Formats: sequence, structure tokens, C-alpha cells
Amino acid sequence: MARVALVNMASLPMPGNEPIFPIGLRCVQDALNHSGHHTRLIDFAEDPSAVDDLSWVTEPWDAIGFTIRNIDPIDLSCDGHVQHYENFLNRVRQALDDADRSPLLVGGGPGYSLFADQLLARLRFDVGVVGPGEQAMLDILADLDRYRGTGKNITGRRYDGFVTNVLQHPKSLMETYTRFEGAMIGVETRRKTCYQGCVYCPYAYISGDNSGELKPLDLIASELRSIHASGIRRVFFTDGIFNSELRYAKEVVQLITELNLPGLTWSAYFTPKPFDDEFAELLSRSNVEFVVISPDSLDDRVMKLLGKTFDTRHVDRCLERCRRHGIPARVNIVFGAPGEDRESVRNSTQYINSKLEDGELVMHVGYRVLPQTGMARQLNMPDDDLVGPTFYPFHSDLFSWIIQDLDSRFMPTKVLINFMAARSASKRMTKVPLPAELQEAAPTEFPYLALSRQLPLV
Repeated sequence: MARVALVNMASLPMPGNEPIFPIGLRCVQDALNHSGHHTRLIDFAEDPSAVDDLSWVTEPWDAIGFTIRNIDPIDLSCDGHVQHYENFLNRVRQALDDADRSPLLVGGGPGYSLFADQLLARLRFDVGVVGPGEQAMLDILADLDRYRGTGKNITGRRYDGFVTNVLQHPKSLMETYTRFEGAMIGVETRRKTCYQGCVYCPYAYISGDNSGELKPLDLIASELRSIHASGIRRVFFTDGIFNSELRYAKEVVQLITELNLPGLTWSAYFTPKPFDDEFAELLSRSNVEFVVISPDSLDDRVMKLLGKTFDTRHVDRCLERCRRHGIPARVNIVFGAPGEDRESVRNSTQYINSKLEDGELVMHVGYRVLPQTGMARQLNMPDDDLVGPTFYPFHSDLFSWIIQDLDSRFMPTKVLINFMAARSASKRMTKVPLPAELQEAAPTEFPYLALSRQLPLV
């Protein structure tokens, strides 16, 4: 059996980074533990000293895995994370060289999967994993020498334990994350490639070819009980769309109600359809914190260009059901989509002003262009050029249009300050011409290699 260190790079101190409980890495660790391997998870939120004290690096590991969740920060004033990853990996290699150790170095995680070829070269892993990591890591550990020094990426595949093993996290790790304000933990209920074709979304590429695995309800129940016992009271179901299979979603919601864990609240990403009255009634009894829907635009033409399988009529019906059953809702809107113009901004803001209640709007500006998405294919840009934060083109007057049209109740002081920071950052972006065939449908300047990723305004 192998000795393996698993490093949560998302917990590395970096400008704009907010550590999130390492659910993906914990899934990998759990799979290795079930197979008899000896593991240790290195999380810098749990052990801040491990950033500078690299004595853990020189323990007799057979392999060290590094998971990368994001490559960009949240704050517009910050640069990307990749240089921080490079600097840290250089220090790790130096420590290994000084101690004459040579474990296999493995890269993985959702952020890594998006830029696997680019990050493999820059971070100099022996091997990288694209997609789900459990079974791929087991395969690697079964034949370490086969992967040593290959400098290649492999594709993750189905892991049987997802539907047979109870996932219970270490108490000390969960207690660490309860200390963060609004502590929340992710729970995975299914592994299935998202059926929607949103042009900006990389989920299908990250998740790989998962035709559909639903976690048994008894496993979800055990996981939720364990989370609640740790002191965490907020759960986010990490499925791309929680109600993509409505019958199963209803069963999960009914389970939450029956468990009746005091103080436990939950949320997830929902689609406005399918979303019937029976589902809304179940939600209303389940202590759901809020239903998050992401039309991204409230202009039907732009929604269609984004690849949405619904329109504003379905958003109307979903919100009406939520309100009738007393369910809090959040509506994600991202201005700056393909085809966004003065009219579409006006249509979206008119919908917001007339139909959304205070606290329901979550607003962003700018679409981060990611590899293997429809948006990236539209722009025909090499993946290498997308590693730095890169945005789809939006009109230079976009911010002014929003300010002119949106009711002041949706622009409190905090939001307005962030909004001004976003506008200032957009002016510093390098501009390159948009491909000629798209110039009729979108602005003619492309904010490229921006200072940071999309900024949440609320």
C-alpha cells in the first residue's frame, strides 16, 4: 500500500482567495483510505504553519497529490493564482531535492482539469488527472513507475465507491471550516453530465462522461448527520442543477425534511423547469435557505444566445411558485453576455425592477472565458491564451447603462463600491479585436488578459 499526501492548494494563502471545504480532495482521500492506502490531507486553513514549514514534504511519501480548484481569485484587484501555485511547487521541489526524496507528483481538481495541458507544463507534475480523481488516483498508485516522469494527463473515470461508501469527513477538518463566517460544506448527490449547453459553462468537461449516478439516499443521510454533528449548519448541494431529475430531487428534499436536523439549512443551483407545485411544497418544508436560479440574463434573445433551455416565462413561474410557498430565491444575472446591447440591458433591468424583491438579485458583470466551452470556441482562442483571466467582449458603456436603469434599491453602498471597482478594472483590460464573423452580434473589443475574474457584486 502507498503513502500519499494530498494537498489542498485552494487553501494556500493568496490575494483574493477564500478557502472552501475541500470536498473533491476528501472524496479522493476517502477512496484511497477504503483501498488500504495511508493518506494525509494537507490543508493550510487547518494547519497554517504547513505553508512555510515544509517538513511534511520530506516524509517518505510514495506520491503527493495537489488539487487546484480555481485559477483566478474573486477580487478584481488581484492577479490570477497560477504564479502562486508555481512558486509553492518550486519550494516543494527544492525541499524534496534537499532531502533526496522523489515521490510521484500528481495534479488534479476542477481548475486543473480546465487547463490541464498548460498547468502540467508550468507546474511540472509527473502526471495529471482530468475529471473525477478517485479511480484515476487508485490506478496511478497501482503502478507508480508507469507514470513517473511521463508529463502526461490521464482522464478520470467512474468510481464505484461513489454509490457504496459513506463519506464522513475528519472532525478536525470540519471544525476548522466552522470557524469561517457563514461556514458551508458541499454535498454531492449525483454524478451526471449537465444536460444544458450554456456557452460559458465548463461543468460537462470537468465532470467527464458520467451518464448518471445517483447517490443512494441512505448514504446522503449518513453524510448529512455527520456534517450536522460537526457543528456545520449550512449545506450546498454541488450538483450542476439540483432539480435536473425532478423525481430524485424530490426524494432528496423529502429526506432532508425527515432527518429533521435542528438548524440545518441548505441550498443548491436550480433550473426554473422542471419546477412544479409539488416540488415547491416539498421545498417549503425542508428549511431550504434559498433557491438559486441562474437565467444569467432576463432578455429572451440573450438567454437563447447563452444556450438556456428556458426563457423569462419559466423564470416567472418559478418565482411565483417560490413566493406562493414562502421559499426564498436568489436570481443570478451576469451582464455582458454574447449579443448584450443597450436594449437587452434595458429588458433585464426592467424585469429586475418590476419583478424581483429586495435581496433576490445577485449581479455580476463579465463572462470569464474558459477552455472547452462554446464561448471559447466562438472566439477561437488558444487555451494557452485563456490561462490569464479573460473575458468575453462587452460594450464600454455597459456599466453606465446598468447604473442608469437599475433601481437604487439593488445598488446599496457595498454593491456600488464593488461595481465602481469592476468598471475601473475593465478599463485596464487589454483589448484585442473580436473575430470578424462575430462583430455583428457583439461589441468589437475583447477584454483580454484582464486583471481578474468575474466580480460578484452582491
